[in-house]
Amino acid sequence: MIFVCITRQGQRWKVELDAFSSSGPTIPDEAVAILRSAAETLVLTDAVTQANIAPDYISMWAIDTEHRAREIAAAFHAAMHGLRLFHAAMHGLRLLYTAVPTQQR
Repeated sequence: MIFVCITRQGQRWKVELDAFSSSGPTIPDEAVAILRSAAETLVLTDAVTQANIAPDYISMWAIDTEHRAREIAAAFHAAMHGLRLFHAAMHGLRLLYTAVPTQQR
């Protein structure tokens, strides 16, 4: 499972998602790029002040309200699961394709 938490830092909030504890592989590079782009948009729109996106860890901080922190955490958690499942499905399809004899392709 991907660990997700929000914490209060003074008057603001922080969101953290940690895939270290996940039994699956780290987040694929393509997914990291998508999540990084979303985080950059949050910074540009002042929804968060700073963000850190890595293949196995995401943190965003200086979020104004707990409600907004929960929304962001839920959205990134869902995206991480969706992107990982998509990547796994594509990998499975590639394996299936290579397993099928050439004449039947």
